[in-house]
Amino acid sequence: MINQVILVSFLVLTKGVGLFEQYYPLADEIANAMSLQQKIGQTLQIDITSFNDEQGNTHYEQISQHFLGSILVGGNGCPDGRGNIIVSENCFAATNANWRDVAQRSLKQKVIVNVPGHGETQINLLLGTDAVHGNQHSVGAVLFPHNIGLAASHNVENYIKAAYWTKKSILDCGFNFAFAPTVAVSHNPKWGRFYETQGADPKFIKEIGRAYIKELQDDDGQKINGVLGSTKHYFGDGATYNGYDEGNCRVENFEVFYNNNVQGYIGALEANTGTIMVSYSAINELPMSISDLINVDLKQKYKFDGFIISDYNAAIKVAFQGLPTTHTKMSIEDAYTKSFNSGMDMQMVDGAVGWYEEVMNTIIGQGRISTERLNDAVKRILAVKLAMNLINVPETLAKKYNYTQEKKEEKVQKEQLSSQNDNDVEHNDAEYYDALRSAKESLVLLKNKQNILPINKSKITNVILLGERFWSFKGEFKRIFQDFDNIGAQNGGWTIRWQGYNGNDYWQNDLKVSSKASSILDALKSRFSSANIYYVKYSDPTNLFLINEQRSNFRNQIINNQDQFNRENTLIINTLAENPYAEFMGDIDCEYCKNEDKYGCIYNNWLNQYLPDEQPTTLEINLGDFEKQIINIIRQKDVDIPVVSVLFSGRPMIITNPLQVSSAFVAAWWPGTAGGEAVVQALFGEYLFKAQGKLNTLPVPWMRNMQQISNYPFYQNDVPQIEDPLFEEGFGLETRTQNIQ
Repeated sequence: MINQVILVSFLVLTKGVGLFEQYYPLADEIANAMSLQQKIGQTLQIDITSFNDEQGNTHYEQISQHFLGSILVGGNGCPDGRGNIIVSENCFAATNANWRDVAQRSLKQKVIVNVPGHGETQINLLLGTDAVHGNQHSVGAVLFPHNIGLAASHNVENYIKAAYWTKKSILDCGFNFAFAPTVAVSHNPKWGRFYETQGADPKFIKEIGRAYIKELQDDDGQKINGVLGSTKHYFGDGATYNGYDEGNCRVENFEVFYNNNVQGYIGALEANTGTIMVSYSAINELPMSISDLINVDLKQKYKFDGFIISDYNAAIKVAFQGLPTTHTKMSIEDAYTKSFNSGMDMQMVDGAVGWYEEVMNTIIGQGRISTERLNDAVKRILAVKLAMNLINVPETLAKKYNYTQEKKEEKVQKEQLSSQNDNDVEHNDAEYYDALRSAKESLVLLKNKQNILPINKSKITNVILLGERFWSFKGEFKRIFQDFDNIGAQNGGWTIRWQGYNGNDYWQNDLKVSSKASSILDALKSRFSSANIYYVKYSDPTNLFLINEQRSNFRNQIINNQDQFNRENTLIINTLAENPYAEFMGDIDCEYCKNEDKYGCIYNNWLNQYLPDEQPTTLEINLGDFEKQIINIIRQKDVDIPVVSVLFSGRPMIITNPLQVSSAFVAAWWPGTAGGEAVVQALFGEYLFKAQGKLNTLPVPWMRNMQQISNYPFYQNDVPQIEDPLFEEGFGLETRTQNIQ
């Protein structure tokens, strides 16, 4: 069905010889001189922790032993400060300097090819890392808002700045390949990757894809001077039915589905994206990892001249997982054969290099993957590397193809000089202010009763901070978090590690200075005396007895000071927050998780211990009983004392209860390290909500209840829409200066 529909005439990019295509002849000659094992190795990207022994020592020599084309840092990989990459709860050694040490050790491993008549050609590595909202694997980094927040700014310049600083930081770490940008269209907030999506406007997403790749890769028409991008996840990953991660897109009208979900890739292709990463998801139960759309759409229609890369262990999932993607399973040999022949050029896998090599040797030996197809994949990978100066070409061979390359020593010197220049105060300030601006422009004001915002700071003598969450795992209490002082909760998933962190452990002392990270409490302390800020000061947030005792003491303090609180001098800031999560761990209400055998349920809270044992079934978020008590006590003598609620989340939530209690309500998304400062500036009028030119407006409709996103989306005759949402896409209130004059 897809093969027939795809032949419908769509826009085809028209251009001359592509950025990477110009290197095909040279890449072909190098590939023709390679052994079969060298070719297989170039089509493989391995998680670097696969090279660790039982003592945690990383054996980098395995990179060259297996002729690898690329390695990646997995979601939980961190340097240990001794030159190794480990999977650990402790990532405090994940500084740029230690990442650079890992990169340098890796880049010493080369693939040597003797090209007849020309001599030794050295092929260097692609070093891949996630870059969902900045260089998030590096401690002390400035992190931008997640995509859904940037989409609320509707400001392409914020994406360009995010790409620019991400590029600078990744290069400083010695890496050269970023898994970004995601260009998925936002559909169902039940999806655990909703915060990675870019809103509901395909035209804007096309513009984002083009702008981000252009800045990240920084190509001049001949070479990539920045970081190789990976536009993802091709395609429709944001449109799975009921929002299941790795799920299935239900599609009757393929043309409507295609036109709505492919625009970000068109924009990225126009900017010469070097790689495209394929989605785990399926269209009508055909996994994208084995779909002929990769060949027919990207390589034939759009003349894509870079290479296609899989997501992590994608072929293994096609072979063995089944649901929630499809009811079909197959042998691993069939999965790799179908994936490779569909157009997948590089496989991202977590280890067992020898096993992969054995499978590839078997299916190539059986003629199931042709020599022509293998050579095409290798050619594409080498062409991208040639555009990045990652292949040391012998002088005679370079002259034959008129290939110019920057000497490796010159490139290293330039990068070192750039890194030194980038460590000055002016650089750090510029990065911080770009992130801060992005965070401010991403905030959306959903309620502002009687124009209570902006608050006149000069009149406020009492600020009461509320918003706490208990963390338990497997029935055991762990600690309490206060979300008005929780930088981890402002950053969500894909922060330091895959699932993110609650709390401030990674934003203290020098790390806080370098990132300039701020919670709401931090930002308030720079404006008010500590005596004017009321919140429970826990002596031990892990001791439940002391927590209850100190809560009782705080309640009594509020009661004793009740007479001094009024609507003119008092502000209650109530924070609400989702736990951090990533991918399927953020999914909500998956039918397969309700079955006794759990087949098709990939939720497992051992992967994210902030989350409950069983997958949640609702996006509803409410005030806690303690918060309600304190608000009621403070408002006993003056019901108009303002309560401003701030929601830190990766998606729209069901907010019926807190919206009713609040005088004003701010959707802050996951605003990044500068989020606390951004929120406080907006509350006190140092930044005004614009709601003009689409700044500070919703990039998606905001549902009223869970029923509105049940059995959704389903592509039939039109783009599916949430009917009668609580707030329409584009909604956002503005503030004016009269309140603070």
